[in-house]
Amino acid sequence: MKAKDIVIGIAVVALLTATILVVKNNRDAKLQESLKGTPTIEQKVEEKFGGLQVPADVEKTELKDVSGGDGFGIATRTEVLADLPSPANGAYQVWLEKDGKKVLLGNMRVAKGGYLLEYSSAKFPGYDKVIVTLNSSNILEGSF
Repeated sequence: MKAKDIVIGIAVVALLTATILVVKNNRDAKLQESLKGTPTIEQKVEEKFGGLQVPADVEKTELKDVSGGDGFGIATRTEVLADLPSPANGAYQVWLEKDGKKVLLGNMRVAKGGYLLEYSSAKFPGYDKVIVTLNSSNILEGSF
C-alpha cells in the first residue's frame, strides 16, 4: 500500500508540474506576441510588395488613410507605394502640394498587389505633401 501511495503522489506531482509548464509557456507566448507590437506602415508596405525594401537612407513619409478606410502607403521622393482596394470606377491619382498649390504627378498603376507611381521630385522642389486621391476625394496623405 505504501508503494502505491508513493506512485500516486509522484503521478500527481508530475501532472501538476506539466500543467504549470503548459500554462507558463502559453503565457510567455502571448507576452512575446504582444511585445512584437503592430507592424509599421513601412513594414506593411514591404510585405505587401513582396519583400521590397525601402532604403533606410531615403527621405520618406508614411501615407495615412484620411477617408475613413484602411488603406496605407509610403512615399519617397521618387515613388509612391500604396495598399488600397480596387476602385469601382476611376483611378488613384498622386498629387504633390506646396503652400496650398497642388500639382498632379499622375495615375497609380497596379504593381505586386498594390499601387505604384514613380516620379522625379527634382522637378518639384519644395513640395512637401503627398496626396493620393480617388475621384477628387483625398484617400491618403503624408508630409515629408
